[in-house]
Amino acid sequence: MSLRLTTGFCSGMSLKSASEGTRPTSGKVRAAVMNSIQLRLADARVLDGFSGSGAVGIEAVSRGAKSATFIESGKEALGFLRANLAEVDRRAKNAKKDLVLRLESQAMSKTLPLLKDKSFDLLWFDPPYAILSQEWAAIAKELDRLADDDALVIVESDEAGAKFLEDWQKSSPWELQKQKSYGIIHVSFFERRGGEDE
Repeated sequence: MSLRLTTGFCSGMSLKSASEGTRPTSGKVRAAVMNSIQLRLADARVLDGFSGSGAVGIEAVSRGAKSATFIESGKEALGFLRANLAEVDRRAKNAKKDLVLRLESQAMSKTLPLLKDKSFDLLWFDPPYAILSQEWAAIAKELDRLADDDALVIVESDEAGAKFLEDWQKSSPWELQKQKSYGIIHVSFFERRGGEDE
């Protein structure tokens, strides 16, 4: 699985990742999704939930986002994530990029209520597939508050998770715009109902 960045000021950077307990978003999936939303990334404020190595948030800032907040509570993963963010910060300074990188090391349910209203333009969640439905209640509770008006929410899951999210959105303020599948990986894109199409 590729953990090397290929675009932006972090191009060529190899990300460190925990050997167990995380499932980094593959380079193929990450690149495909980022390419599809490239026009949204300029100066975007990004939330990378269940960050693991931080690949998604790091690629977003490498491609033009102005800030990224990473949420990860796994002890081993946090060590690697801190190292990755230190390297991003070094490269940003060399490239004279003014970035804001934040790391939140508490569980998702504890972290989200502490974040400010309308803080994000792009929110990416990649929870362990087996517990997506359990974790989603805490996420959905805060989603409308944290996302800016034209925000895009992206969730990576397996097929069962994609079906769960499809059902969830029917009675939520968030409308499923599209779902993409990459083998066993499914990626769901949501926007506020009545918002701009992706």
